[in-house]
Amino acid sequence: MMKKLTFFAARVALFSMAMAVQCWAGAAEMPAATNQLQAVDVTTLPGGRLNVQLKMTQPLPAAPASFTLSNPPRIVFDIPRTSNATGKSVIAVNQGALKSIQVAQASDRSRLVLNLTKPVQHQLQLQAQTLMIALAQEGSEPAAPVAAAKRFSEPAVEAAHRIRNIDFVRGKNGEGRILVELSDSHVGVNVRNAGKTVVVDFTNTDLPESLQRRLNVINFNTPVMYVDALNHNHQAQLVIEPQGDWEQSAYQTDRKLVVDIRPLVKDPNKLIQGSKQGYAGEKLSLNFQRVDVRDVLKVIADFTGKNIVVSDSVAGSVTIGLKDVPWDQALDVIMQSKGLDMRVNGSVISVAPAEEFAAKEKAQLTAEAERETLESLRTEVFSLKYQKAADFRNMLLGGGTSTAGGSSMSGASMGGSMGSASGRLNRILSPRGSVTFDARTNTIFVQDTPRKLEEIQTIINKVDVAVKQVMIESRMVIASNTFSKALGARFGITQTGTPGSNTNLTVSGSLGNRFTEISSTGVATQGTHNGSIQTASTGGSTLTSSDGQPDLMSNLPVTNAYGGIALSLLKLSANMLLNLELSALEADSRGKVISSPRVTTANQQKARIAQGVEIPYQTATSSGATAVSFKKAELSLEVTPQITPDQKIIMDLDVRKDTKGEETSGGVAINTQNVQTQVLVGNGETVVLGGIYEQVSRKGTDKVPFFGDLPVVGYAFKRNTKQEDKTELLIFITPKVMDETLALN
Repeated sequence: MMKKLTFFAARVALFSMAMAVQCWAGAAEMPAATNQLQAVDVTTLPGGRLNVQLKMTQPLPAAPASFTLSNPPRIVFDIPRTSNATGKSVIAVNQGALKSIQVAQASDRSRLVLNLTKPVQHQLQLQAQTLMIALAQEGSEPAAPVAAAKRFSEPAVEAAHRIRNIDFVRGKNGEGRILVELSDSHVGVNVRNAGKTVVVDFTNTDLPESLQRRLNVINFNTPVMYVDALNHNHQAQLVIEPQGDWEQSAYQTDRKLVVDIRPLVKDPNKLIQGSKQGYAGEKLSLNFQRVDVRDVLKVIADFTGKNIVVSDSVAGSVTIGLKDVPWDQALDVIMQSKGLDMRVNGSVISVAPAEEFAAKEKAQLTAEAERETLESLRTEVFSLKYQKAADFRNMLLGGGTSTAGGSSMSGASMGGSMGSASGRLNRILSPRGSVTFDARTNTIFVQDTPRKLEEIQTIINKVDVAVKQVMIESRMVIASNTFSKALGARFGITQTGTPGSNTNLTVSGSLGNRFTEISSTGVATQGTHNGSIQTASTGGSTLTSSDGQPDLMSNLPVTNAYGGIALSLLKLSANMLLNLELSALEADSRGKVISSPRVTTANQQKARIAQGVEIPYQTATSSGATAVSFKKAELSLEVTPQITPDQKIIMDLDVRKDTKGEETSGGVAINTQNVQTQVLVGNGETVVLGGIYEQVSRKGTDKVPFFGDLPVVGYAFKRNTKQEDKTELLIFITPKVMDETLALN
């Protein structure tokens, strides 16, 4: 089981791994150490300062590289070409801020780790054969520790190095990758974070003038904006300026240094952000120069607790420096740099060249193919419950048409002539296998190798299951609202009576099937009628009723009016009778039609339900006679459901509602309302497929020219109609997966 280390434990593992290097340092072919660490002395100075003295057998050419850790607080020194001659690996101090000193030897160098109680400032000074380390903590708060520098390899003593090329590319995951080609693998490289920039120092390395420039890489769409290459304090330096949230990692393989600036994707579920490239191992640091690859793999195995089996063909050395990277990413980097591959089987990791794995797998496949050719065949009988035997036989053969028929034992064995080329390629059976079936008992008989028979049994367990049922309920709601209003008039003038007679005023109407007459003498007469206009006279005159007779000069009434008012006026001097009738109609109706077809079908099976009529109509034949044809006007629901693994339902729907329209000489018109769509709906949820809102507004005026345009009086010479029709169609669908586990009471 993989160890679960906290961030603190991962830091402690840095030293533990360095101690483990001692186990194989003697096996690595490295240059022999030319210097020795003889003694370590600690002196307490006033003001809480400490002076650590490292006594060597030979003077050091330069101060060793160092870096600090803040959690836990430590200072680490790497002294090249030096062995540990003190005879101790841990030196207890417990003075001031210094708890202890750990000394570990790896290959031809020694690493000193100063374990502190809190961060302190340190300075290095060389005095003959002694390295002086001053630790200062004078009362005031110590300066913030410098970000941990990554020491990839040690510089060769008194050797001049050069940077040959600097390039920038965009990685496949959006990271900015700076590629630095070095003159040799002995270049000392320090990578550190300085504020919002990343600084890479190359010790004792020359940068040609042609490479001293600023790279503007904003258009690469990575976190990196600029890369400045310059000479600083007589050595080459790269200053990388990122933007936004980012994290960086770097590694060196032989003569190539790679610095990756990755966008930091924040995950609220993680305590420590970063490392979003698919690597999830514990973080470690590796710092090797020309170390045998097998030894590096052993260190990773000791760190992770994994069992790593390395092939005998794995050879060569690697120079690599990694700082705080997941161990699986470190393993991937090492294998890529040396052309290796791996296979994981439980807790065992096999490492070998990629060509070796390919050869082994090819040989294994060849052996399996030969065994399948020579292995004896067996016959197995499979009884199917839900799957049809003919369909399953076609599946095993890779397609084709079933020949079940009605025989009790039908089918065909798979010979060389059975099926097409594509069917043979897609078949599940082996080339020697055959299958037949019995339609009556729904049983298949398979003859094949034992391994293929086991595969077929596994397939049957997956596909020979009860198909889920889906009930689809649809509701079509048609809401209508119609409103109409009409106002019309009849107007006419008729001469009647004799000159000198009295003038009568008659008012009559059809309101409530009653009428009232008011004469000029003020006498009112009431009566009943059947909705027609009544007339009355005094002095022997007779008035013609206003019912559309020729005495009306303007005839614009309302059809089927629900009410009307008629006036008749007799003028004395001209013996003229003026007839006027006003009629009005107003209708308001509301309605709602709900149709709810529902159907149940199996998963991925089309279902259709319909209800309606067939409308006959006459058509002409080629002989000139007439024939009767039929058109369907029906309410139908056609659906094909598909149940997804998360219990949602995908439906291909065709909902149609047809009604009989107007009859014409060519046949009968069909009014159609139809929706065809595909929707994804949760089990038991309702979705609105669509809606059609239709509004029809009509206004009409029929009038007598000129007279109909007169103010006020013009209403007696025209007819106004107004109609407002509103129709809305809504279609709702509710699918439900039927639970086959429910039993009837």
